[in-house]
Order: sequence, then C-alpha cells, then structure tokens
Amino acid sequence: MSVQTAIYVETILDSVKWESKGLAVAIAQNIDTGSILMQGFANRDALTNTISSSKATFYSRSRSSLWIKGETLMNFINVHDVFLDYCNL
Repeated sequence: MSVQTAIYVETILDSVKWESKGLAVAIAQNIDTGSILMQGFANRDALTNTISSSKATFYSRSRSSLWIKGETLMNFINVHDVFLDYCNL
C-alpha cells in the first residue's frame, strides 16, 4: 500500500462512528441499479482490507473473524467506492 493510500485509509477509518465493540454496519450496493446486495458488519481491519483489495470484506460476529464476500464460490463483490453515512454522526 502506498503512503498516499495508507493516509486515505486512515482518514476514512478515523471518520467512521464505530460502536462499542468496534463494529459498524456495512452495506454493499449495486453501482448501476442502487439495489442492496447485502448488509453486514465491518471492523477496522475489514474496512482496510475492503479498500486495499477492492473486494467487500466483512467481520463475522459469530466466527469472530474477517471474511471476503464470495471467496468460497469466487463470486466476489467488487468495490468501486466507499461512502460514509454522516447522517447519524
């Protein structure tokens, strides 16, 4: 990861309103239609991985681990942009 990318990632991570367990709701949305593909949770590591790999990465609360959506069947959610919802800050 370049220095510029690392600064960008840290800026985003510091802007997220993390709940008490260090999680935030993450929603994957189709770029063309706006339809919701899935909703899950992300922690700092999941969001960092999502931004750096452009693959939607979530945090599994039941397994207490990261998982990349689609890694089992190679049906990934490719991330084009990351947006934060500032309405609830």
